[in-house]
Amino acid sequence: MQNNKKKSVSVKDKLDGNEIDLSLLELTEAPVKELAAVTRGTVLDLSNNKLVTLSIAFPTLTHLIKLDLSKNQLKELPVNFGDLKHLRHLDLYSNELQRLPVSFHQLKELKWLDLKNNPLVSTLAEAAGDCLDQKGCQEAAKKVVKLMTVVHAELEKKRLKELEEIKSQQMAQKQEEDRAKERERQEKKAEKDKRKTEAVTKHQAAVSQAAAKKSAVNHAKSEGAKNEKKNERQQPKKMKPKVAGPSFCAKFFMLLLRLFILVGVAMAVVFALNWEGPLTLDNAGKVAVRSMDKTTAYGLEVYDWASPHLLTIREQWKQLSRFVAKNGRDIVNIAWERSVHYTRIAQQEFWVSWPIVMQRTGEVMSLTGDTAVHYWRIVCREAPIYYKELVDKVTQLFHGTQTHAGNPS
Repeated sequence: MQNNKKKSVSVKDKLDGNEIDLSLLELTEAPVKELAAVTRGTVLDLSNNKLVTLSIAFPTLTHLIKLDLSKNQLKELPVNFGDLKHLRHLDLYSNELQRLPVSFHQLKELKWLDLKNNPLVSTLAEAAGDCLDQKGCQEAAKKVVKLMTVVHAELEKKRLKELEEIKSQQMAQKQEEDRAKERERQEKKAEKDKRKTEAVTKHQAAVSQAAAKKSAVNHAKSEGAKNEKKNERQQPKKMKPKVAGPSFCAKFFMLLLRLFILVGVAMAVVFALNWEGPLTLDNAGKVAVRSMDKTTAYGLEVYDWASPHLLTIREQWKQLSRFVAKNGRDIVNIAWERSVHYTRIAQQEFWVSWPIVMQRTGEVMSLTGDTAVHYWRIVCREAPIYYKELVDKVTQLFHGTQTHAGNPS
């Protein structure tokens, strides 16, 4: 029923000059959208209706100069009611208002105000007065706007004070967190210094122990040398046989032999994978040609597959070169700063880890050297046997092939 009434109201039909009379229509809601379309109507009469509240969009009617809301059931005004900054005449007689919104202080052009017959709070009622005549209503407008200005200032002051308190609490909390972080950092530093001191002490103890051990060994060696010399003086001298080591030519020949064996093994593997038919020189040539063809074809396939990737890598390299040319100075500066930073860290940690690294490196090098010498002796001992067997097999192979070629069946 209310919607039908609302639709039946035509704001344009109620317009008379600059006045819009919507009184005595039992409206429960102000037609804000229709009123906003008629900006010529600066005087609006909504008295003697059933308005309980005004929508939040009502203060957008900033063209209003005079507004009559008397004899309704308004319990509150919108919080943004102060946006009606051009309002000069406001009649709120006989409603149910107790307070006015703080934004009321923005109505600097308000010259006339009637708040009679409203259950206002004492402070607001005292400022509003009785409004029995023109002068009384003008004084009411002035005093109420002034009162709301004071209220706004107090609220703003209170808000700023609360913000300051919140900010102070945040600063105190931040300072406490900083102090906690500093304590944690100092504790970590103290623990790190303690570990470093312990490591240096252990290193010094290990060095002292090693020096003492070395001194004892040297003493034992010197004592043994003295005893040997003493025994040699007492016993007749014996001639020690000289053991001649391998010459340079022998070493060079052994190196060539190993390379020859490696190449022969590789060729034998390729031939074995591609061999078909009898064991003849012609068939070996065919196998070699077929192996070369397969190798060439595989190389072409690899080239076709790798060409797009090589082009992509070339483009990426060009982009990287342009980026380095553009940002080279920044990259060098950052790299230098990082290098200095990590160099300092490495310098601090060097004297702690160096003795351990040296000890482990010595152990690894000693073990690697012993293993290499052991296997090298085995290779040097066994290589001539394999070489002789290989020469015999090759000689038999080609001798049999020549015999077969000279006596065809």
